[in-house]
Amino acid sequence: MIGHSIGEFVAATLGGVFALPDALRLVARRGALMQAQPPGGMLSVRLTLEALLARMPPDVSLAAENAPGSCVVAGTLDALARFQAQLEADGVACRALRTSHAFHSPMMEPVVAPFRDEVAALKLSAPMLPLVSTATGDWLDAASAMSPDYWARHLRQPVRFATALGRVLDTPARVLLEAGPRATLSTLSRQHPGVQQHHVTAVATLADSPAAEPATLRLAAGGRSHLPCHHYVTPPFRPR
Repeated sequence: MIGHSIGEFVAATLGGVFALPDALRLVARRGALMQAQPPGGMLSVRLTLEALLARMPPDVSLAAENAPGSCVVAGTLDALARFQAQLEADGVACRALRTSHAFHSPMMEPVVAPFRDEVAALKLSAPMLPLVSTATGDWLDAASAMSPDYWARHLRQPVRFATALGRVLDTPARVLLEAGPRATLSTLSRQHPGVQQHHVTAVATLADSPAAEPATLRLAAGGRSHLPCHHYVTPPFRPR
């Protein structure tokens, strides 16, 4: 399983790392700590990671690598506005995200220590299901899964979804099943060259509206239940 940003807590809970009541309290506390920070913003940029890093100003930081040509940066609203103007002047597609803060950026640094204390007060277990970390882009080992330091750094580090997806694609014959609402991650997955090269199927299970969800769920279930899959849980940057 892979969880994008806060979705990794869902994946870890389903995998047995967190007890559900503990996970609910932990996610609520994480959100409260983040919301208490100064306001900021996030900007989606249609550039490869290498091209983005080459032109990114020092007052803006990488927040997510969602696909090989789709990244997100974060920072103060003024810094993002300046960077957006530069990108648009050069013809680079970019779009401000609807978010109140600069998640996965240095602006979250004050949250790291108090959130670590929150995690340290809980009993964590080794995962019972394979999890891929979107903080490291690799398999989440038992020591990291049970480490308060890992979960504290997780909210500060960029989301390496594209790298993590590449790790999943090391094994052939995968079916990618998105278990969260909308089709954000299955859409991003289809942009990955590994998905295209190996003709991997990426399927969303829920739709944008309640009315469309029965048909979407039936389509996702049709004929694929016997194949191995990885679940992507909760869309990115939807703070509750």
